[in-house]
Amino acid sequence: MAGISQEVTRFGSTVRVKGALMLACGVVALVWQDETLVAAMLITGLLLAASGLYEMGIAVASRGETRGWPLALADGLACVGLAALTASITLLPFRTTMVLTSLWLALYAALVGALAFALWPMPRTRAALLAWATLDLLLAGMALFFRDATIFTLLYVGAGYAIAFGLFQLAAGIWMRRVVLPYVTPTRQAGWKPARHG
Repeated sequence: MAGISQEVTRFGSTVRVKGALMLACGVVALVWQDETLVAAMLITGLLLAASGLYEMGIAVASRGETRGWPLALADGLACVGLAALTASITLLPFRTTMVLTSLWLALYAALVGALAFALWPMPRTRAALLAWATLDLLLAGMALFFRDATIFTLLYVGAGYAIAFGLFQLAAGIWMRRVVLPYVTPTRQAGWKPARHG
């Protein structure tokens, strides 16, 4: 049980730090657009890649101790995928990037939606997850069908998404600390040994 609580603590801390840094990058990109927009998005991509690989490492290391390891693995893969999309802005044709962005948003919506159904008995958590999945699906449709979009549209919307995604990750990390961690942290009594008589 102690091993599970440590992994949950590490994963939750990673998610909170990632969320705070993404929020900061998104705000900087929108407030100082001319000077920092492209640089902030590239830094966000590097941040996503690093945190995603770290989360995947946590998932692999904890797969024998907790049933929740696929969530950390899926979130890590999603972050690496979003980092790759950020890099693709300068490498792939713009329309290809938009199609891939739409695909990523749809897949992430499916992941969040599945998590919402897994946590169905928690009404506030379920509502928040379903709301985020709906937002991702709406953005996926816009990325696929909005033909007048330019690379600057993608960068500005991407900066706004970085802010929203950062807030979402912060909330998820706080939820793990307040809701999940108490269930997996061993109690003091768990370490007691039965007394020997005679």
